[in-house]
Amino acid sequence: MKKITFILTFILSFNTMAEDVWQCGENCTATLDENGILRVSGTGEMYSYDLQTRFHTPWLSSQDRIKTVIVEDGITKIGDDAFFGCNFIEKIELAKSVQYVGEDAFDENQRLQSVTMYDSTLWNTQGNLNDADWATPSINIYCYGDLQKCEQNFSHTSGMKSKLSLNYKGKRIYTIEEANRVAGAKNRVSIRYR
Repeated sequence: MKKITFILTFILSFNTMAEDVWQCGENCTATLDENGILRVSGTGEMYSYDLQTRFHTPWLSSQDRIKTVIVEDGITKIGDDAFFGCNFIEKIELAKSVQYVGEDAFDENQRLQSVTMYDSTLWNTQGNLNDADWATPSINIYCYGDLQKCEQNFSHTSGMKSKLSLNYKGKRIYTIEEANRVAGAKNRVSIRYR
């Protein structure tokens, strides 16, 4: 009897530690761990969705568990509507290989607090972070590379009503030029929407 109890306990504990894994592109997989971190890994582009299919993403039944999205090196595009309505995402980290964030990929992410990206990542101007503008007091955008390029690739996304400002070590900076003087073009600086 003790042996059966041990085996059942082992199986149950293994199942609670298991990660959810989904195919999310021809050569991409998404893995959600027990801490709410969803990692997209592989190569190439993620699948895109649209108005009819965006409620059929692979992680739909688990989207309330997703707190952080980490898109790893090798992924080149985040598909349209990929994380639409994932309302519990607080943090997004994009690898340097991510060249493009598709339309509405992060729309209706109302708890978003920070995005880490590179200056080479282009954001589609339709819908991204649209609802985060009114739901979150500010979103910190951490950009690696040239600040002016980063601002150009990101600041016009979603038609945000908020004013763009940069923040470096607690000092509020109002222009890209001033940020470059203070931080240097290759330093990590946060772009904050207020």
